[in-house]
Amino acid sequence: MALITKRKILDGVFLLEIPEAELRLLCGCPSDAIKHLAAKGLLPMAEKDGVKYESGPNAILLSDVMIQNGELCNLSEFPVLHMFYNQGMILPGHPNSSSTPILIGKKSFVDAQMDYIFVGNYGLVTEQEFREVGETEEFASEYLTMKLKFAQGRFIPSDELMTGLYLNDEPLEIKKGVFIKRNKLNHFTISYKDQSVKVDLNLKRHHKYKPSYTLPKVRLPNYYFAIIHSGEGDGWDHTRPCLSSIIMYNRKLFLMDAGPNILWTLKSFGIKPQQIEGVFFTHVHDDHFAGLHSLIHPKRKIKIFATNTVKSTIVTKLNSLFKGSDLDYNDCMLFHDLDREVWNDYGGLEIQPIPSAHPIDTTIFIFRVKANNGYKSYGHYSDIVALNWLEKMKATANKPGITDEYYEKIKESFKIKVNVKKIDVGGPVVHGDAEDFLDDDSDRLVMGHTHTPFTSRQLEIGDEVTFGEIDVLIDSKPSR
Repeated sequence: MALITKRKILDGVFLLEIPEAELRLLCGCPSDAIKHLAAKGLLPMAEKDGVKYESGPNAILLSDVMIQNGELCNLSEFPVLHMFYNQGMILPGHPNSSSTPILIGKKSFVDAQMDYIFVGNYGLVTEQEFREVGETEEFASEYLTMKLKFAQGRFIPSDELMTGLYLNDEPLEIKKGVFIKRNKLNHFTISYKDQSVKVDLNLKRHHKYKPSYTLPKVRLPNYYFAIIHSGEGDGWDHTRPCLSSIIMYNRKLFLMDAGPNILWTLKSFGIKPQQIEGVFFTHVHDDHFAGLHSLIHPKRKIKIFATNTVKSTIVTKLNSLFKGSDLDYNDCMLFHDLDREVWNDYGGLEIQPIPSAHPIDTTIFIFRVKANNGYKSYGHYSDIVALNWLEKMKATANKPGITDEYYEKIKESFKIKVNVKKIDVGGPVVHGDAEDFLDDDSDRLVMGHTHTPFTSRQLEIGDEVTFGEIDVLIDSKPSR
């Protein structure tokens, strides 16, 4: 009888299951590893004490190297989030709440992943950090209050939420008699009782981690100002890229966020990375951030457009991810700081970032360009919160919370009229609700950031778009 089941997920990634030891070990975790598991049906529903939940890996073996063939190998944020929320490990009263995710690997890499997940969970966590990026005390106070409500009152260090196991040259017990030994770089033996299996996390030369989906080839016409819909999924959707757009303006191309497998997306449009003028960042959750590394090149600087708070989280998360390494990204990125809640001009493209209510520092974006008959505009409302959930975060006589003024400010930001508005309808607790845009005056509402089909009710409110669909706002250069 086989005590250990080994499944290949993709090149350099495997899932080992040892039911007797209650261990499901994800060996290797590049971006979107969790989507590949979903695509292969390896996140089955389970039931315990009458509670139904998704099953999946409860431990992760990190690669011995951070980068292979230009690809990041250790991006454990979403597999860990799956353990926290989809499997219930962080949910009070859940039958799995006594378990914690296990990270296994070199000490430097385990510690780096702990730091990077903390930044991904919370972003800036002190008023001092907000002051250091030039924010006001008022903004820092109201934003931290909101984030602490999402965090249930405390920003919890990663080592309280996860177990880190440092793998050296000697065999290491993972749990319940399961041992792991490193044989050589990225070669491991996992043993239980009298059985053992070997895993090799190395990529072959020129091989890449592939996405869990295929994309059509799309030919892009040239428009003066247009929005190209390049992803409508979320971090769990294995059939589509994560929520994103490409902004075409005056022969320049800008990305809205840089999620996993961004190079595959660009290739589908026939776009080379060097053709990208820059990236507008909403926030640094990996489904919006994990592709940044693949756009960075030592011989050219990638332009990053972000508010000071989001800029700080970008730098902090990169520094955490590569903690202790010789990699330095400061010389590879050119930041264009954007002031929040005012119009910022970049060669005629006007940009207004507006803070969003989210567990991590986040902004929505409004873009506008002057046409012959006035402005044409686009709103990118990624990672917002449902207003009915935000209302639950208000302060009461018995507990702290957000103010009525803060709630109204977020509500008013939802009402901004634009020509095209793309909205996150992923649902509570940390995403948006189509119902909040029922009476929106914008010319067109586009919905995204889901991994389930839209309901008939949602489709009464907004539109579903396909990959590569284009909203043309200004066809040709306006006369002056």
